[in-house]
Parts: sequence; C-alpha cells; structure tokens
Amino acid sequence: MRIFLAMLAPLLWGTTYVVVSNYFTHWSPFALAVWRALPAGLLLLALKPTFPKMHELLGILIVGFLNITLFFGMLFNSALHMPSALVGVGMMALPVIGVLVVGVIHHQKPSWLQITSALLLVACAGYLFITNNPHISVSAILFLLGAMTTLITGSIVTKHIMKSIHWWKLLTWKLIFGGLMLAPLAWWDIHSHTNYVSPIPSTLMQWGAMFWLVVALTSLAYSVYVYTIPLITTTELSFFGTFNPILAMILGATLVSDAFSEKQIIIMAVMVLINLATQYYESRKPKASPDAVIEY
Repeated sequence: MRIFLAMLAPLLWGTTYVVVSNYFTHWSPFALAVWRALPAGLLLLALKPTFPKMHELLGILIVGFLNITLFFGMLFNSALHMPSALVGVGMMALPVIGVLVVGVIHHQKPSWLQITSALLLVACAGYLFITNNPHISVSAILFLLGAMTTLITGSIVTKHIMKSIHWWKLLTWKLIFGGLMLAPLAWWDIHSHTNYVSPIPSTLMQWGAMFWLVVALTSLAYSVYVYTIPLITTTELSFFGTFNPILAMILGATLVSDAFSEKQIIIMAVMVLINLATQYYESRKPKASPDAVIEY
C-alpha cells in the first residue's frame, strides 16, 4: 500500500504540464502558482479545521516557502516556457539530484543499482532533450533544475518538521502561507509584463482545468504525498518521482502531439522499464536499518 500511495501523487502530477500548456498559456506563472496553492489550502482547512500554535509557525513558514513558494514559482516559470513533454524529459534528472542531496546532507550511500539506473535515466533524457527541441531558453532549464532541487530539499525539511507537527496541519498551512507569500510576486509579475492575460479563468473548460489543478493535483496529491513522506526514504522518493515525468512525456506525445520519432518512443519505454526494475529490485531487499532510512 505504501508503494501505491507513494506513486499516486507523482502520477497525478504528471498531468500538470499538459493542463498548464493547454489552458493557461500567457498567464503569469506566479499568479497560476497562487491559484494552485491558496484555494487548495483553504479547501483542506474547510474539510478539517486545524490551526497552528505559535511555536509551530516558523517550521510551517519554512516548509511553505520551500515546497510552495519556491517550488511552485520555479515549476510554473519553467512549465509555461517549455513544451510539456520536454518538462517531463528534464524532470528525469530528479533521481540524480535526490542521490546528490542525500549524499551531501546525510552521507547516505545509495545502492549501485540506484546510481546506475539514475545515470541511465538522465542519459536517455538528455538524448531526448537534445534531439527534440534545441530552442529552449536557459532560464527555463535553470528554473526546472531549481524546482527539482527545491522538491528534494523541501522533502527532507518536511520530514524533520513533521516530527512535531501533524501532517494535515502542516500541509494545510504550508499551502495557505505559501500561497500568501506568492501573492505579492504575482502582483508584481502581472504589473511588470503587459503580455499576460487576466489571471481569472474565462471559460468553462478553463474553470474545469483549474478545478483539476486545485483539487486533484494539489489537495489530493499533496495529501497523499505528505502522508507517505515518513514511510519512504528520500532516495525512494526521488525514484518514485520519475513517474511524474514519464507520464508527462506520454501525455505530451499523445494529447498535445509533441513530435517524437520511433527511436525516441523506444527510449521512453526503456526509461519506464529501468524505473520499474529498480523499484522491484529495491522492494525485495531486506528491510533497511535505522541508519539507512532517514528518520527525524
């Protein structure tokens, strides 16, 4: 069950880039980030009212800044300026970033198979990125790398904060505080760029896409994600996260019609097999010792 729950959120998030590229082009990325965070946090608050105590505020604010303000801001700055399939291709660097962060912060050595599969995934993704569309801005790539680094770092910090704060309260208020911190950035961004459209959905389809973004991709997906963080290691988290870009590439190639050759499609299939094989092998290993599992 923990494996299924850990994979559910990345699979839902894999639809983010298709939704953004189809329905929210020419939006301010910060305004879209506010829409995704704040209503979702208020929805969770309405479902189960819970309020932070004074000594909990600093921890919630830190998590909200990392996981929502920084991550959402950088993610949408990349997703709105890059084809959805290429966002998925770029996100294949997540396992390597996870391995590096874990190695630097926790001195936790991943298995040889995890290192090998991570390098293979990034090599395949690099080939797809280069051969698909070379005309991508450097800033979009840097925003994507920053979003992935923030995702892993924020997960580690969240694990620490969850020692003393219930996960529902932490999730609810990190979304609310993160959305509030994004609001002035959205105001500044809209008033600094005259080419952005109004940050209010204008059609029924756009309202439906916003509902999916807020309810499914944030309220539901983040509830599952935060709940499973203490149940898995950070390295496992980074590998489960590869289902996000895999689905993004598949949807980009089918629904959005991003062009892929037969060779590129085969490479995507290889990525899926590498990821699944790694998870199967790791799941059959003996239970990790307390030192191998990051506990806080």
